[in-house]
Amino acid sequence: MLRQRLIYTLIISGLFLLTYRVPAQETGPGLFAEHCASPAEVELYNLITAFRKINNLPPVPFSKSLSYVARVHMMDISVNRPDFGGCNPHSWSDKGKWKPCCYARDEKRIACMTEKPKELTLYKAKAWEIVYEGGEPARAEDAFNLWKNISLTRDYLTNGGKWAKPWKAIGIGIYGDYAAVWFGEGDDPEKIYTSCGSDSAFTLPGDPEITRGQLTENPSAASPVFSIITGSLNTLEKANREVARLRGLGYPKARLIPAGNNYRISIADYPTESEAQRYLREIQAGFPDAWVLKPDAP
Repeated sequence: MLRQRLIYTLIISGLFLLTYRVPAQETGPGLFAEHCASPAEVELYNLITAFRKINNLPPVPFSKSLSYVARVHMMDISVNRPDFGGCNPHSWSDKGKWKPCCYARDEKRIACMTEKPKELTLYKAKAWEIVYEGGEPARAEDAFNLWKNISLTRDYLTNGGKWAKPWKAIGIGIYGDYAAVWFGEGDDPEKIYTSCGSDSAFTLPGDPEITRGQLTENPSAASPVFSIITGSLNTLEKANREVARLRGLGYPKARLIPAGNNYRISIADYPTESEAQRYLREIQAGFPDAWVLKPDAP
């Protein structure tokens, strides 16, 4: 018999719940200073940002503070199961440095959710959470597809209905069978947030990091390289965003290369042309138009 796959989304104004339980996982949240966005979390952020763009909405800054809260909460749900006993996944256990609460029964259920960032980080504004559960490890695409097709959660993603006021920060956490997005009403005082395995911060149009070309990392002129180019963009902002996206997808050496009025996007560099050509075929599986830029090319 095929195992029935059960997923649910919970939001403050509605409940979509099918019960499915998984064994507790032995782990715990890391230090806030070391927190970074996993590839799956970056993927979900990119899906939400693209969906907002389709709806003529600007991107929301990727928040380290709210993402930390989201990941910690998904760990708490997975390990300590505060959603048992008539509660739900907006609930928090008594096993951490936060105020425990049973969201379904707590008279102060709003504060149970909106005050959690303040309890765990320096983020002081209110924030709101949506949660996804699958009967298997949570995937960014599955969570996003569910949320965008339910009117109540779609309103969170697109500032619709009662959520018309623009969000100032967004946090994403994925752990085990769970995924959560937190939508913040205020700016995150923590301005630097990186993807795991990268030292470059996520940036948005207008951020000072973009104007400084933070994601431009040119190899030493003494060591000519052959670069695999995946595309060319006409503004520094767009180029930096594409480099950040590629790094989030697992290409830590992605960088931009100025070329006249444009910026080429290099996904990887190699010391010899033969090595670059060998890897080019592999990269073209995901980037069909990729090509090799020689050191002496204009």
